This record gives sequence, structure tokens and C-alpha cells, in this order.
Amino acid sequence: MEHLAVKKAVTESYAPSKEGKLAPELHMFSPLARGADRLAAQAALDLHYDLSVPMPFAQAEYEKDFTGSDKDHPEEVPLAAHQDLEEFRHLLAQSSAQMTIDSRRNAEPSGEDVSAYAYEAVGRFVVRHCDLLIAVWDGSHGNGRGGTADIVHYAAVSGVPIWWIHAEREADPIWLSDIQDLRDPLPVSESPEQKLHTHLARLIPAPPRVRRHHNNWIGRLASVHREKNVSPASVYFSEEPKPSNPIWKTYSKLMAWASGCKPRYPQVHEPVEPIARYWFRHYQTADSRASQYAARYRSSYVWVISLTTLSVIIGALALSLLRVKEEWSRVLAVCELATLIFIVLVVWASLRYEWHERSIEYRLLAELFRKQETLASLGWSLSIGHVQHLADTQRLSWVSWLFAAMQRSAPLPQASKMDNETARAMLQHLIDEQITYHRDREKMSLNAAERFEGLGGLAFGIVLLCVILKVGSEAINGLPYMVLALAVMAIILPGISAACLAIRSYAELQLLAEQSRYMISELEHSRIRVARLNISRPLVSQDLGAEAAIVGTTMLQDLEGWGRLFRGKLMEA
Repeated sequence: MEHLAVKKAVTESYAPSKEGKLAPELHMFSPLARGADRLAAQAALDLHYDLSVPMPFAQAEYEKDFTGSDKDHPEEVPLAAHQDLEEFRHLLAQSSAQMTIDSRRNAEPSGEDVSAYAYEAVGRFVVRHCDLLIAVWDGSHGNGRGGTADIVHYAAVSGVPIWWIHAEREADPIWLSDIQDLRDPLPVSESPEQKLHTHLARLIPAPPRVRRHHNNWIGRLASVHREKNVSPASVYFSEEPKPSNPIWKTYSKLMAWASGCKPRYPQVHEPVEPIARYWFRHYQTADSRASQYAARYRSSYVWVISLTTLSVIIGALALSLLRVKEEWSRVLAVCELATLIFIVLVVWASLRYEWHERSIEYRLLAELFRKQETLASLGWSLSIGHVQHLADTQRLSWVSWLFAAMQRSAPLPQASKMDNETARAMLQHLIDEQITYHRDREKMSLNAAERFEGLGGLAFGIVLLCVILKVGSEAINGLPYMVLALAVMAIILPGISAACLAIRSYAELQLLAEQSRYMISELEHSRIRVARLNISRPLVSQDLGAEAAIVGTTMLQDLEGWGRLFRGKLMEA
């Protein structure tokens, strides 16, 4: 791991400014339980790792469990109670960070002891915050809730690879990367060391550069004097704020006019807690960049559709007026050429500066940061495995890589510093904000879709009427200018009808409305579950964290659906 971390390509990826030499910071998470936990922690300290210690209870309460060697485990090295406690305190004093899952150890009203649940919570905390789980385990399943078997199973399901060292017999380590490796292991094709190296080589260095592909002549023109292989992560760090321009507000103004409403976006405020502030500041940067590129891309396709319609109308008018007044026809031909050139310039800019791709990538990154801001305040985190599933393309792989890097360098969450009532209120506020946003988005999408559909149908109906009147006028030898006016209307209105339907179809307004309807239903169920939580119960902070994780996953699924919906909609002339 350290060998990979000091490579030049890796240090440059983690320090784009190249100011000085970057030293790797390696971390070990361990609750410092007696035995294997402490052996691994001491080995990590000897290798100059930073040690972070999550504890199931406050330190004074946790220390009550250190009573020396367990007579039920004769294989353990004999250890008196005071030696057990001194060993724990010695390692804890060398740690760089500590956190408490729950400050109390009380029994449930039913009389059930919650200790096992607390140990399970701390084990799962370790899994959610690690890239590799080291398990010294005998392979049995009899050590109950929160035991080694339970945590190994949780890691395998979560997609966190496991380096399994057998606790009772001399054997080579075993690499576990999937739940099926526990149930139905495959024949060994690579050594555990090779698999570990492959995993770390994929995890630590920045993703490989992405080759830009453009199939049409405008795309190839946009690629002139531009690097063919690009690192999206490097591009992200080199971004500068974009100047404001009314032309990039076209889409938002059009949708506000068509729908008669505007979604109320959640108000954001910088939090006080260090861990939440850390994620909030990263969110602000990514959100600003995503919004800028989204405004450019969405407005650009409105302009392209509108200008394409205009060019068709101008061309048809030029042909119609050719016999009436040749000078008008020439002027219209020049206007048509100018319109087409402007279309090419808009498409060229969209492809060259990757407005579409960057808007999706930066939005995914921003939303990951925003969800993690909430989860970290509750002592939870997003699963790296789930994030990698969202960023499942070569182009998006840098998003999960950067998020994982930010997560490793983040302060250790301190869930116990927030009282449960405040935590619930914070989570309910997040849910209410999202419900309000999706109700507004559903209303806006449905209203806009109805308006565009109505305009398209109205324009087509008027076209039909104009054609009927034109045919009738020609049959009775009507005024030439009246016939010409009707002919012009019959040319213009189909273009307007087509433009309305094209914008409605391209914006996928109906699908966005259905997606918001689904999100409202899921979020309302979450709101009910959060409201029903008994906040006086021990370890309710874990229930709040679990609900926050469910809400975060639901919101990311909305983003995933939105991203997949629009990922293939590249701007083409």
C-alpha cells in the first residue's frame, strides 16, 4: 500500500498543485478489543499509520469490559484485568482520533442488554470507513451479534474486501471480496497477495485517462488542438468560475413560463460541526460547477431546437418568396446561413467544453458530498461499494475515486456530540426539503409538458385551418397576398409545433414527473419511520443513522435514474 502511495503518478493525483512532496497518510480503524484488534493496531502504529478508535460506549463505560483473559477462550494469552486495561489505554493514547457510538449502556425496557447491539454498531462503523477489513477469525458463526462472523458477513455484503487470517490454524490468508466467497468459494486462481495488489492498484491511483470520442464532423472539429486523452479529475480541480450570461438562463426561464411555477430549491447554510462543514464546503464547489454546466447544456439544446426550427422556416419561406420577390429570398437565404452557423457554434461549444458530461459528473459528486454531510453528522457514511455502483462507467469512475479520497481525509464523525432530538429534527428537515422540492418539480414538469403539448396541438390545428382556407382561396381565385399569407402561416406553424414537441420530448418532462412522484412516496414513508423512533432508547442514534442512509440511498437512486436518463442525450447537430 505504501509503495503504491508514494508513486509519482499517485502523489500528483492527490496534490494537483504540485507544491512540495506529498506524504501518504495511512489509517487503521480499530476498537482495540483484547486480542487481534490490539495486535493489528500495534502493527499499524509500528508502521506509522494513524490510529482511529471508534468505541461502542464512552471510554469509562467501555473500560468495564476489559476484565482480563476470558476463561471461555483458553487459547488467549493470560492477561490480568489491570494489564488488559493498561494495554487498552496505552494504545488509545497513541491514537489520532476517537469517537463514541453511544454514550450510554442501558438495558431496554424489556430487560434486554444492548451491549451486543453496540458492538455490532462499532463493527459496522469500521466496515463503512475502511477500504480493507482485516479479520482474524476461526471461520465459525457462533460468536453472536456483533461478533467477528457477523461483521465479516456485513463487510462481504457491503462490498468491502476482507483479508482473512485464520485464528486457530496455520494457513495462508484468504481473500474475500463477495458474499459468495463465504458461501460457495471458487477455486483459487490468484494468490491473496496478487488480489490485494490488484485491489489497491485500482483503489489508490487516479482512474486512467478517458479517451474522447466524437463521431460527427462538428465533434471532430471541437477536438482540434485539444488533448485526446483527458483526466476528468484534473479538469475538475482546474475549473474556474464561469461568467454569468442571460443566454444560459434560457432553459430556466422557458420552463418557468411554460409551467407557471419554479421549484423551491433547498436553502443551504454552512453547518457548525467540523465534519459537516468539511463536506458542505466540498458540496458548495461541486454544486456551483454542476449548476453552471447544467444551465449551459440545457439552454444550448433549447437554442439548437429553436434555431433548427427557425432555419427550416426561413428556408421554406425563401423558396416560397422566390417567385414573388427575389431580393427577399436572398436576404432570407443569408439569414438561414447565419442561423445554421450559430447552431454549429453552439454545438461546437457544447462538445468542446463537455457541458453535458460535466454537468452530470459534477452533480453526482455534489450530491454524494451533500448526503455524506448529513450522514457524517450522525456517525454514518455512504458505502464505497454503492458509490462505485453509481459511477459504473469509465467516464464516471473518477467521481467514486475522488469521493473515497475525500472520505479518507475527512475528520472522524462524532455522532454522540449531537443529541438525538436534534439529530431527528435535522433528518426530518432534510426529508421535508426533498418532499417540497419533488412536489414542485412534479408540478413544474406536468404543467410544462401540458403547455408544450397544448401549443403543439394548437399550432397544428391552425395549420390545418390555414391549408383549408388556402385551398379554398385558390379555388375561388382569392387575393394573391391572402393566399401567400396563408401559405407562410402553413410553413411557420408546423415548425413551431415540432419545436414544442421536441423540447417536451428531449426534456423528458413526463418521466421527471413520474420520478418525483415515486420519490415523494418513498420520502413520506421515511418521514413516518423517523417520527415514530423512540429517541429515549439506547442506540437510537444508530436507527437515525440507518434511516438517514436509507434517505440518502433513495435520493441517490433518483440521481442515478436522472443521470442514466440524460447520459445518452449528447448534443448532436
